[in-house]
Amino acid sequence: MIRKKLATIASIALIPPVIASVVITILVLMREHGSTFHQLIVWITAVLTTGGLQIAYVLYLKHLDQVSAWDVPEKEHRSQPYLISAAISAAGLLVLLFLNASVFLWGLLWCYTFNTIILYAINRHWKISAHMMGFTGPLVFLWPALGIWLLAAVPLAALLAWARIETRAHSFGQVIAGAAAGVVLTLAQIWILLSIVLPAFR
Repeated sequence: MIRKKLATIASIALIPPVIASVVITILVLMREHGSTFHQLIVWITAVLTTGGLQIAYVLYLKHLDQVSAWDVPEKEHRSQPYLISAAISAAGLLVLLFLNASVFLWGLLWCYTFNTIILYAINRHWKISAHMMGFTGPLVFLWPALGIWLLAAVPLAALLAWARIETRAHSFGQVIAGAAAGVVLTLAQIWILLSIVLPAFR
């Protein structure tokens, strides 16, 4: 019983919007230029569109009893939230481009948008761990700034993987696949952005 309670606490504490907020805060402090007001607007926009509004939407669905829990455990109920989430991230991407935010910030929203669409496609056939994708994916953006120090996040990733398995939200294979997909898909999106998209507009 205690193990399950601890696992539930870990699952909530390490939800993707929390990880996104931490990553965004670091990126704004280290990579975003301009006035403090500009940085604040960029931070608010990025935080809201990488998880804040998505969480509010899921809580609204929970209020309507359209989902059974905040983490939407049923695979068949995840499709609509994923599509709405991708749309919100796409809107955030456009706003950050309008604000002339750092490529690190709007690039993060680029990855959120397309990775969520891919997550939607995967979820139609298999319940991969969105928690693990939402943990490992954003951390890729911190590698240029933190380098080897980023390995300090490995114990937290292991804790989250254990929590998702302990609460029976996912199998071992689903959490490993989610962790790997977060890194691989984000790297792929960054490559597409830097090698294809940006050169096309130069």
